[in-house]
Amino acid sequence: MAIETKKVYKATSAVHENYQIAIKAREHQVMADEPAPIGDNVGMTPMELLLGAMGGCKSIVFKSAAKKLKIAYTKCEIEVEGDFDSAGYMGDPNIPIGFSAIRTIYHINSIAAKEEIEQLIAFVESHCPVAATIEVSPKMDSVLKYNA
Repeated sequence: MAIETKKVYKATSAVHENYQIAIKAREHQVMADEPAPIGDNVGMTPMELLLGAMGGCKSIVFKSAAKKLKIAYTKCEIEVEGDFDSAGYMGDPNIPIGFSAIRTIYHINSIAAKEEIEQLIAFVESHCPVAATIEVSPKMDSVLKYNA
């Protein structure tokens, strides 16, 4: 019996007060917002959520690969940071609208050899679906459902 590997993931965003955005996927919800003075600072910005999604994905790949390879560790904290200049968003055509660079910093404590951890990280970097989606830039479409 073949295992179905293709899936469609879905998240829905709805505007609430000011710049508060409720983001729902399945039975889960998070709030996104902008810091003051633009928003009310009740949640991460969408850009921070993107970085968090990448870090979360890399954490899951790290844990599953470490388990499969029998690499023991006592700490795995993955920090993802991105360089963003809002001048592009505000209309400067010389500045990229999104992140211009994204870095991942791995904080790992392990009794394994450093080379084993480096190989594990190389695997994570080449197998993280969120990072691959950003790197590959999939085809994107927009559909309007007006007065629906």
